[in-house]
Amino acid sequence: MSGLRTTRRAASGVRLAVGVLLLAACATGPGVAPDFGATTSTTGAGPSTTLSTLAPSRYGGTIVVGVGIGGSPRTLNPLLEGPDTEVLDLIAPAVFAVGYRIDPLTGVAIPHALEEIPSLENGGVVDNGDGTIDVSVTVNGDAEWADGAPITAADLEFTYQLAVDPSLAIREDVARRYAPILPDSVVAEGRTLSFTMAATTEYQFLFDLIVPRHEVEGSDFESDWTDTLWVSGGPFALGTWRPGQFLEVVRNDAYWHLGPDGEPLPYLDRIIFRFYEPGSGPDPRLVDGFEAGDVDIVAIGDPGRNAAAFGTLDGGRVEIEDGLRWDHLNFQFGPGNRNGETLNRHVEFRRAIAHAIDRSALAVEVGGTPLASALRLHGVEAGDPWDRYEYDPDEVANLLFQLENRIERDLFAGDGPRVVITVPSESTRSVDLAGALVTMMRSAGFDAELQLEGSALFLGTTVDNGSWDVSTWQFHGGPGPGSAERFVDLFDPEGLPFVGANFFRWGTIDSTVDGPEVAEYRSLMEQLGATVDPTEVEDLLVRAEEILADQVVIIPLLVADQIGVAMRGGIIGPGVNRYQGLMWNADEWHVGE
Repeated sequence: MSGLRTTRRAASGVRLAVGVLLLAACATGPGVAPDFGATTSTTGAGPSTTLSTLAPSRYGGTIVVGVGIGGSPRTLNPLLEGPDTEVLDLIAPAVFAVGYRIDPLTGVAIPHALEEIPSLENGGVVDNGDGTIDVSVTVNGDAEWADGAPITAADLEFTYQLAVDPSLAIREDVARRYAPILPDSVVAEGRTLSFTMAATTEYQFLFDLIVPRHEVEGSDFESDWTDTLWVSGGPFALGTWRPGQFLEVVRNDAYWHLGPDGEPLPYLDRIIFRFYEPGSGPDPRLVDGFEAGDVDIVAIGDPGRNAAAFGTLDGGRVEIEDGLRWDHLNFQFGPGNRNGETLNRHVEFRRAIAHAIDRSALAVEVGGTPLASALRLHGVEAGDPWDRYEYDPDEVANLLFQLENRIERDLFAGDGPRVVITVPSESTRSVDLAGALVTMMRSAGFDAELQLEGSALFLGTTVDNGSWDVSTWQFHGGPGPGSAERFVDLFDPEGLPFVGANFFRWGTIDSTVDGPEVAEYRSLMEQLGATVDPTEVEDLLVRAEEILADQVVIIPLLVADQIGVAMRGGIIGPGVNRYQGLMWNADEWHVGE
């Protein structure tokens, strides 16, 4: 049991989405500017046709999607680590075989190429009672590749083998998802893949993308799929690819999925992705193209600032929704804290800090949406446990007075209790957010100070050794309880680095903090590691968040990002899905009659 528990921790890692890391993951470099002149097409249709050619029926026509996030991809391989993951994730549902779709409202997986999502209720998951589960995943009997070959368990097995191959530069999030599977347990028979894995609810989100074994096996996986796509298992297949300019996908006539009334999909003939350079504002050519009708749909980067640039068109619309990245304030509880006067070990002090922060004012100053529950962005609907900490300078003084009497130390002398907020100097958002927090804390009676470090130092020695006092960075949410489990696991008292990922050192063996709340949290983590029952998992997660809020282990601040789409009038189907992107239901897009 302990070995499997360690595996769970190692797979979770620290999701330090500090601004500079996020920027590094999304940056695409100079790239090649779009060229709207002559084109090359393998289908006989150039990429200048827009929805003005659409017939009045539901079938036929072309939609042009302007991609203003991530830039043009430099590879078409969606499983490789690198700066192209964001834009490839956007395109993926249109061309690749996906095991499931994710409901944009609930974050629940809906089976697609898979027959059903395995669960305890349907017998696809069996809890062995020893920290492992047996899982059976079955492919939909109708699912097939564009060349007519059926999608089978052999494809699932091959996808798993690629994901865990240490010789390949596989994306960290993909490799982590498949890591709990025990290699010797994997058996492929017909349409069903069976395996044993460490007990985790991650089984719900395996095989989001399926690779065709019959075409890819034996190829050079890291180089052969840079300029072409493997055979499609989605609604569209590769038409023309002009790197740096556009990607055209055309109807996959062998697509097996049917519409709501049993009609064949997709409705459209083609979708053309035109790539524009990301920056502090939208590429002017993208705005001009949208206004001129050369672009029908726009995936908007930073829509809070950029949506207005697309103006208003008769019958057109813009949809914006909060994303999954969120800012928080955290405390260091270990012996390496650089602030020799730190009071982080005292819950009254941490609660006073929480009451000194005005989330609404932060949202106005640095951008974002106030957040009072972390679980809401990690696949679990819960209450708002941090709502108890309203901005209240009087309560700050009251809590500091209580602490002063308890520890017999004058906390109102000089400029007040010292707080040192350290962030990476290269992250503009982290610096702006920390600066605003310093101002708020000073106004509330704290001697707050901002320290800037190079990201290499901060993400290396400072984080590893727990030598910061207070900091702010971002976490990234996701669908399903597995994402929430990884989040709460970051504070497991048994997770001392580098056995685990509790770099905050809350309740660890070297921590300045202990007590019944730490003991209960430790027990909750053990219980989470021993169950895959969704109801039990959710109850444990909610209780874990209640403890984190009551003890102010961290303070959620803001949802940091937004996703948005602008579209011309008459287009039916596209909408925002923060879990699976714009193209999640591209097979059902059409133009109204």
